[in-house]
Amino acid sequence: MNNPDISCLFTPLEMPNLKLKNRFLMAPMGTGFSIEKTKHFLAARAAGDVALITTGETSVHPSGRTAITNELLIETDNDIKPMSEIAGHVKKNGAHIVLQLNHAGRYSPGRSVGGRAVAPSPIMSGYTGETPRELTTTEADDLVTAFAQAALRAKKAGYSGVEFLGSSGYLISEFLSPLTNKRSDKYGGNLEQRCLFLTSIITESRKLVGNDFNLCVKFDADDGMNGGVTLEESRIMAPLFEKAGADRLNIWAGWHESTRPMLPMTVEHGAFTYLSAEIKKTVSIPVSIAGRINDPETASKIIMSGEADIIGVARALLSDPDFVKKAKEGKATEIRKCTACCHCFDKIISATKRGQDTELFCSMNAELGREGENLIKPAQHSRNIAVIGAGPAGLEAARVAAMRGHKVTIYEADNRIGGMVNLSVVPPHKDELKSIPEYYSRQIELLKINLKLNTKFNPAGPDNDQFDAVIVATGAKSKIPDIPGIRETQYKTAIEILRTGNAPGDSILIIGGGMVGLETAEYLADMGKKVTVVEMDKIAADIGPTTRWGFISRIRRKVKIMSMTAVANISGNTSTLLEKETIKSKVQADLIIIASGMESDRILIDEFNRNGIEYYTAGSCRNPGLIDDAIHEGFEIGCNI
Repeated sequence: MNNPDISCLFTPLEMPNLKLKNRFLMAPMGTGFSIEKTKHFLAARAAGDVALITTGETSVHPSGRTAITNELLIETDNDIKPMSEIAGHVKKNGAHIVLQLNHAGRYSPGRSVGGRAVAPSPIMSGYTGETPRELTTTEADDLVTAFAQAALRAKKAGYSGVEFLGSSGYLISEFLSPLTNKRSDKYGGNLEQRCLFLTSIITESRKLVGNDFNLCVKFDADDGMNGGVTLEESRIMAPLFEKAGADRLNIWAGWHESTRPMLPMTVEHGAFTYLSAEIKKTVSIPVSIAGRINDPETASKIIMSGEADIIGVARALLSDPDFVKKAKEGKATEIRKCTACCHCFDKIISATKRGQDTELFCSMNAELGREGENLIKPAQHSRNIAVIGAGPAGLEAARVAAMRGHKVTIYEADNRIGGMVNLSVVPPHKDELKSIPEYYSRQIELLKINLKLNTKFNPAGPDNDQFDAVIVATGAKSKIPDIPGIRETQYKTAIEILRTGNAPGDSILIIGGGMVGLETAEYLADMGKKVTVVEMDKIAADIGPTTRWGFISRIRRKVKIMSMTAVANISGNTSTLLEKETIKSKVQADLIIIASGMESDRILIDEFNRNGIEYYTAGSCRNPGLIDDAIHEGFEIGCNI
């Protein structure tokens, strides 16, 4: 370890029943993976030097499941053996592991439990749109027992402890919250009574597992819900959990229904440490915090300031399983950082709304969930490979091909690598994406990839003769819509605006209300421009559900948006609009900007087809898409060329 500034992260932490070699825990995330995939997924993070791994949510009772397939279960003794496979793999790779125990309550979709979900009170779930049935007192007692028996099974399966999931809107947190707990029995009423369900779980679990087993409570110090649990109440709750027998507290910041952004790149690094800092003042047991911690520097500041004892890292370990090891070895510049794009959660939320199960996904890491497949294998024969285009697809293809032993040369017409990512960072709140070219720049150095900037590949010249195969990753170009009068107009594309920053005039009309158009609109609005966005369909259709609502809420305060509206024609600086196909209006603008999509740049592809050259396509030159599409396509080509 070469960086003394982060040495605090690698000091041990000892509890009476658990000793951690460093201050990192892998925070829990539901994956949708099978047990076979899960054991390899978690073992890879253990091998990356994480001290403590927490599994994703594991069901303690059939009435609280969240999925039809591939949900982790610890409901009966028959589940002990399969769950022990996960624990064994993780421990063999050097980490402790705890099992996160959960009942989803009113977040259980009816399709997963074969009927209505159950909850403390029959209050509709904003997550599933379904109204649960109220648990009887006896049923609630039985679920306390189910949690305790699940904890004992976890111990028998070889886990070092369990974490009770009392956050995010699941059953335990529903009992804690006055918003969802309207009961009049022993489990409802004042704060201490609302805590009884959880404190009973802790107490009964301790009776069964003894003192040599670590019990953790994850709860929202402020659940972000109007009328829910506040930080002031949590300061009272936390000592109750400790008194009941909890060994650790894991702090989170809100329910899935909360309108407070918790995950996107708009959220500051370490944004929720004020919560853990306040809870630490009330207890004597270790407190951990997670949320927007994707670099060692942020983590070390939290430990040094005393705001938390343990750092929870989740998405950063999806993106790079060796995050902790690289930090320890002084190789922080080699970390493939999570960009907080939220595509991991987008995929899960979208599937849930469609009534489907799905698996966890990472934009940056195409190996996620496939750790046991050994995908990057040495090439049988080393070949000379040309990669044309240094955007995400080309860079990932080059990285993987070079790792396999190929000799790789990258041709990039621009004076820097990154492609469209360099324009993606221009709008507000997108700085996190700068880590992508930074990561690949370091990989180019480490893998000794030949990089030719300011250089175009000439398929008809000598460039062609020195390579065995070519990977084309030349990206896409702006699509110009067929609007009467547009060709006679001095328009600009959104790409041009982001590249040059030159947008003459005060009033701007942007045609296209997808991600590029809206981000360009916000960029110009922040420059003081008066911006109108016109979109034929609903706006932000290509932005995922995790970030879409917050982004739309923010941009509506800055920009005039006209959805379900088409541009009928353009004459000079006047555009005629059709709202909902019938209502006509006219908009005058000093500048018209086109943001109506992209189309593949196929010039080189057509040339290669004519010359019979062996080539492969990756990224937007194949099919315009997002960064995750480009990286995953580049990875597959790099593995197979």
